[in-house]
Amino acid sequence: MLKHISAGRTSTRPVRRIVAFVLMMGLTLGAASGIVSAKAVYIIDDGTTRTTVESSSYSPSSVVEHAGIEVSSSDKITSESNADGTVEITIVRGQDVAIRYLGATLHTQACDETVAELLARMNIPVGETDEVSVDLSNYTEDGMLIEVTQYTYGTAEAVEPITYTTERVANASMTKGKENVKQEGKNGSALVTYSITYKDGVEISREPVSSEVITAPTAEIVEYGTKSATISSSDRIASDARNSDGSGVLTFKSGNTLTYSKVITANATAYTAKAGAHTASGRVVSVGCVAVDPKVIPLGSKLYITTPNGSIVYGMAVAADTGGAIKGNKVDLFYNTYGECVQFGRRTCTVYVLN
Repeated sequence: MLKHISAGRTSTRPVRRIVAFVLMMGLTLGAASGIVSAKAVYIIDDGTTRTTVESSSYSPSSVVEHAGIEVSSSDKITSESNADGTVEITIVRGQDVAIRYLGATLHTQACDETVAELLARMNIPVGETDEVSVDLSNYTEDGMLIEVTQYTYGTAEAVEPITYTTERVANASMTKGKENVKQEGKNGSALVTYSITYKDGVEISREPVSSEVITAPTAEIVEYGTKSATISSSDRIASDARNSDGSGVLTFKSGNTLTYSKVITANATAYTAKAGAHTASGRVVSVGCVAVDPKVIPLGSKLYITTPNGSIVYGMAVAADTGGAIKGNKVDLFYNTYGECVQFGRRTCTVYVLN
């Protein structure tokens, strides 16, 4: 009888405990279910419209999706609780940005980042000497164009010629107008180092920074004559090389040359005087003394006079005299005798004013 009572007590107590536990679990689950089912009020601002929704989700992106608002990977979603218990969700839309770099234009989207942050994200380095079209600290804007100009530097070497110089040496034994190359000139060479600047990979400037002589140049030596040419009356002009400015070179059959500054076609006459007479310039008259108009041919000018066809060659002369009737392109040639003057008469002559 005692065993029966003991057995009854043993089986009754655990049942009561299980029922109590189940009741408590039910209350807990009921409370939790009440929390989950509670909905919060969300105000979504996508930059153009504001939408109010209720949701039991705590994830702003889930709330936006539940509201049927499309977002892209470049959009940024932020949330902030208001004092009235509502939650403000803000959508910052991504912006189209173009980057011009190394000749190419890259298109991307940016969201709430500075130009410096965008370039870093795009793996575009900006060196100290590079140029960016906008301030790096500016925030990106829709439609912004960012130009990045990259400057790089390098060096290059090149072998270049050194141009020889020409030295002119006077030769008193050589007639004026003649020249002779005594030593041929020869170019040298040098190794030149350049500093090069590149803009977006394209060379824009090159400056020499050093030069090392490889082969020295050899100077050309030219002798030139200083001796006055002696042209006899029997010598004749072989050629007249005249320049566009009226100057030129007379080459005679003997090989002698005379250079002149200008040529005058003159009306020539002849005159004579007593032996020992003096010209207007103070010279004793002699063959070769010519009266001129100083306004046309300055006194003291050296001349060479001949008729255009070469039938009469007066030859070397000097402008040493003047005359009342000698005006303009007129010259009066001295002869020793009156007969020579008559024989010459009046004729057209070519007067070369010599250098």
